[in-house]
Amino acid sequence: MQQDQLKKVVSFSMIAPFVCKVCYGAGFINAQDIKEVEFFTEYGDANRYKILEVVGKGSYGVVCSAIDTHTGGKVAIKKIHDIFEHISDAIRILREVKLLRLLRHPDIVEIKRIVLPPSKREFKDIYVVFELMESDLHQVIKANDDLTREHYQFFLYQMLRALKYMHTANVYHRDLKPKNILANANCKLKVCDFGLARVAFSDAPTTTFWTDYVATRWYRAPELCGSFFSKYTPAIDVWSIGCIFAEVLTGKPLFPGKSVVHQLDLITDLLGTPSPETIAGVRNDKARKYLMEMRKKSPVPFEQKFQNADPLALRLLQRLLAFDPKDRPTAQEALADPFFKGLSKVEREPSCQPISKLEFEFERRRVTKDDVRELIYREILEYHPQLLKDYMNGTEGTHFLYPRLNRNSCFFFY
Repeated sequence: MQQDQLKKVVSFSMIAPFVCKVCYGAGFINAQDIKEVEFFTEYGDANRYKILEVVGKGSYGVVCSAIDTHTGGKVAIKKIHDIFEHISDAIRILREVKLLRLLRHPDIVEIKRIVLPPSKREFKDIYVVFELMESDLHQVIKANDDLTREHYQFFLYQMLRALKYMHTANVYHRDLKPKNILANANCKLKVCDFGLARVAFSDAPTTTFWTDYVATRWYRAPELCGSFFSKYTPAIDVWSIGCIFAEVLTGKPLFPGKSVVHQLDLITDLLGTPSPETIAGVRNDKARKYLMEMRKKSPVPFEQKFQNADPLALRLLQRLLAFDPKDRPTAQEALADPFFKGLSKVEREPSCQPISKLEFEFERRRVTKDDVRELIYREILEYHPQLLKDYMNGTEGTHFLYPRLNRNSCFFFY
């Protein structure tokens, strides 16, 4: 089934009231009451964009909708201010812009351009130009109580297709939730906010890899509630997609836990207590003890929990929400599920080559503020090809390894 074959789409009139909620990342709030803002400062090529309105404001900066006068198209421009005030925030921004450059896919939000700063050495703000999306899945769920089977199918298909692409690149998103799935009135979805994402390299120690995990609890896989398993896998994202899909089906969060313990209680209320074999694999002593001492719970049939839902949808949902990560399907396996019969085609479900370690060399060493500034500047130059060429061929030295962009590293089927 093609996108334009949907019999009923989410009308723009339903989504329009929520346009100002679009965040393109973390920390943005409604800003309809802001009349004017000093958006661009001394940035030279900023006159390329005609600002329309402020659509979001938060701790990271401001988002405006604008017209790109070179193309005539609408874009969203995210101004991130004082990015080097805290080096941890600067590294997160670097990681996100780098991943979005490397993960070019129809179901992942696209950075169209990053405005060139006036000075390589002294800039402190950056302006990231995204494609403009109208809303997010959280607002779509809130505004619509009459979504159809075709909506459910197409929404889940796009999310899993994005996940397959990320995971074949060895990228774990780690913070999938409805607010991080952007949406348009034609039912197009795109995953955004890669600030918590990580690339899984085979020689990376898992214990240090996950120490900063702070993703939203409601969509957090059980193995992340109390450090259950010694080695995390892409199944953490599969669980999150399952939670999001359940929320699409019912219109409300599936596991709105108030604490880690409450989260585990809600999960086991639905899925039942884990098997002794699964509990034996729990490495966190307190979590293992809690599960061993938990009263025996029987699983609730999904047909009872999700009444009137498509049986094929529920069978897939049950696979996505397996307590043991080894029992969850990969994104690729989920795309082959009978629920997607007539929609799924392998040629429309691209994979990506694993990302080179050289791209994330900065994650493996202690970096200074100047190091991160230069790395971000290098990322900005990716959107200015002639300047990048001059930079790569110049005499200016650096103590970091910058792999040349291989634009054929990821392969697409349109």
